[in-house]
Order: sequence, then C-alpha cells, then structure tokens
Amino acid sequence: MSKVFKIFVILLMSSGIKAQEINFFTGVPYAKPFVSDTRSPLTKLEIGFPNKVADEYYIKNISGRPFIEAHFGYEIPVFSYSKNNLGLYFGLPGSSVTLVDMFEATTAPVINTDYWFGTEVKMIKRLNKKHIKNIVFNIMPLFHESTHIGDEFALHGYKNINNFKRINISYEAWKFSVTLNDPDTLKSNVLSLKTGIQGLWLTEYGYYFTDSLETKGIEIPLSSKTFEWYFSLNYRRTEGFLSSEKIVNILSAEINNRPQFSYDTNIEEARIWSYNLYFGWEVRPSNKPYQNIGFFLRHYGGLNPHGQFRNQSGYRFTGISLVLM
Repeated sequence: MSKVFKIFVILLMSSGIKAQEINFFTGVPYAKPFVSDTRSPLTKLEIGFPNKVADEYYIKNISGRPFIEAHFGYEIPVFSYSKNNLGLYFGLPGSSVTLVDMFEATTAPVINTDYWFGTEVKMIKRLNKKHIKNIVFNIMPLFHESTHIGDEFALHGYKNINNFKRINISYEAWKFSVTLNDPDTLKSNVLSLKTGIQGLWLTEYGYYFTDSLETKGIEIPLSSKTFEWYFSLNYRRTEGFLSSEKIVNILSAEINNRPQFSYDTNIEEARIWSYNLYFGWEVRPSNKPYQNIGFFLRHYGGLNPHGQFRNQSGYRFTGISLVLM
C-alpha cells in the first residue's frame, strides 16, 4: 500500500500539481449538506410528533406521545485539491436513521432503521460575481441503501396481521446535484439554491426484493419508477436581526419527488411530492465542518420516508432538531 501511495504522489507532482495544493484526510468548507437534505451525512437528534407511524403499526394510539428520530452520520474525507478559485474533493459519506417509539410504556419499540453509505465527489468553482458567488457540483457515483423494520414490529405483524409483509429495501444508486451560491466560506447573508437527481444502477431489480416467507406467499410487484429529483433552498443569515457570524440564522427547505411504492398488484406505483422544512440557528464556535451545533424547528410532510413504509403518503412529522454541523 505504501508503494502505491508513493507512486500516486509522484504522479501528482509530475503533473504540475504542487504539494501544498493537495490535502489528504482533511475536510473542506464547501458542499456541506443542507440541514433539510432528506439524505445527508449530518448527525441529528430529533424529537417530535408524527400524525401516524405506519398502517401496520400494532400500537394504534400515538396521540400526545413524542417519537425519536435519530440520525447518525459521518463523512470520511480522503482527498482534496485546491488552486486559485477551484476546489475538488473525494470522500466516503454515510448515515443511519432510526425511528423509535421511545416513550411507549411497554417496550419502547424500534419502528425502522435506514442506513446508507457510498462515495462522493465535490467540486467548487468560485466566481465572485455580484449575484453568483460560486457554483458547486456534487456527484455520488455509487451508494447503497438498506432498510429494516424493528424486530418487535416484524414479529407482531407476522403473527397477528393476515396480509403483513416485510419488504427488504436494498439498492445501489447514483446521485448528482448542482448548487448556486454554496455557503462555503462566505461571510455575508447567503441564499443558496440546489437541484438534483438520483437514479438506480440496476433498474431491472428496482428498490426492493421480497422473500415469500416474509410476505406469507403474497406476490409483490417490483418497483418500476427508478428516478428521484429534488429542489432545495437554504438561506443563511450572518447579518441582521437575531443573527451574527457566530450565531447564524438558517431557513432550509427541500421539495422532492419520489416514487410511492406499491406492494399490491392491483395498485399502480405513483410519484409523490414531499417537503422538509427547518428553521433555527447554528452556533459556530469553530469554522471547521461538523464542529458546530444547530437548534431547529422541523416540519416534514408527504411520503412516509421510513423504509418499507414508502408505500404510504400523508405522513407528517413536527418537532425540534439538534444538529451537529
């Protein structure tokens, strides 16, 4: 491995790239995820009230009881290059999201866990124009996602619900986005706009597979809609009312269009628009990524985002969020 590394450095040097322009295992300030990104490597602890959990959830009365949504994310920086107004980065991001009925008195069951990991390439071109300060390209050439409902959920459903199904969501995908006015190291108020698209690598297999034992022999159609797209707005204020460079006010919103799965041969798969809204403040004792704390109000509405429950619409979650930024 050391010989390969030395050869790699020699090739970089011989190509005219200076050593001081290269960094290994160091994060970059640009192309950080927005707090409203549906899929991101941010770590969040959220407590709030869903209007429902899932049609199959065996505890029907959830009114007045908060649920925990825990996001544990990471981003391992591998390589970055910078020169003048250009930056390039390669890293390994990932995250897991667990929905827990923490305050249920009997067993506090886990509802669902989603996890993903992959590769990521980020590039920034700083323009320093009057209205457009930079443009960022973010490419995830390959990532994998899997989801699993909780054991208590699955055991109860399999024993007591006639048409209960356990769906194994597992797929490989790619993702591409473009951002105008990424916050980067900008000091003033910044309005950032992002749009992106995601698709499956193995479209013939879709998002999930099933085992006849886990579906009680019921035939489950494959998913056929393999693209997702989204639009994001992120307004970061470091100047003005209740904001400063150390206490940054943030409004972040994502609108996405995702497939609504169908596990019934008589119901056609559809597409659903969903939104994810955050409003709050980031306290910034450090200028380094993922060393600051954000406090936000959050509201989500649309497709149930949790695992196999992505066949259900009309889901809402309102609560507060503590975010490592």
